[in-house]
Amino acid sequence: MMEQMVMILVFALAAALCMRAFVLSSSLSEEAERRDIAVLLCENAAESCKGMQKLGGGAETEPYTVYYDAGGFRTETDPAYRVQVEPLEVEEPLAQTLAKAVVRTFDEATGKELYHLEFAWQREVS
Repeated sequence: MMEQMVMILVFALAAALCMRAFVLSSSLSEEAERRDIAVLLCENAAESCKGMQKLGGGAETEPYTVYYDAGGFRTETDPAYRVQVEPLEVEEPLAQTLAKAVVRTFDEATGKELYHLEFAWQREVS
């Protein structure tokens, strides 16, 4: 009888450890998925700015913010992510030909920064 009780206790401990590992694995997977979307949103914002040769808000000196849902689509209601693009200073003599900015993606629910990316592009010289 005592041996069976010990076996049940060992089984219960093993089951508890397995459950804890599965829960941890699930939360790490969800966090990695959010970070992957954040990286993609940062890269898209940076490439858009490079392609337009200005910040997406129109002015090169003003930061701007865009909101996205959980699937990574632009939205105005119930956002899951906030993407902020801010210009950075460029030292002379490069300021005439080079522009720099940083793009950051935040989890809207927690306010935590998920990813950031500094980038630069060459300005058109007229």
